[in-house]
Amino acid sequence: MKSHIAATGLALLGALLGGCSMMLDDNSVVYSAAPGKYDFLDCKGIAERTSANTQRTAELASLMERANRDPVGPFVSNMVYRDEYNAKQADQLALRQAADQKRCTPDLKPAALTPMH
Repeated sequence: MKSHIAATGLALLGALLGGCSMMLDDNSVVYSAAPGKYDFLDCKGIAERTSANTQRTAELASLMERANRDPVGPFVSNMVYRDEYNAKQADQLALRQAADQKRCTPDLKPAALTPMH
């Protein structure tokens, strides 16, 4: 009975650690916004969402940079901020595509993506 519990515990630990290693590798997960997520917005709405999205992305980048100064910071940064940061980057791309499809004027187009490694 004890060996069965120990084996189950080791299997769960392995799965947990395996999941963490996948999350730490930026190339292991492809982030994308839902198709048509911003189709309902007009150019002004796209610009407003882009501005808010750009601001949150900058906040997350700052938090990740600050966290990386600590010895365990990269781990914390990846666990806490990386997923949201990548999702915001995907949203930024979707907003840019929506602006292009609606032929929004250049001053209303989403800002360029800023990679964070």
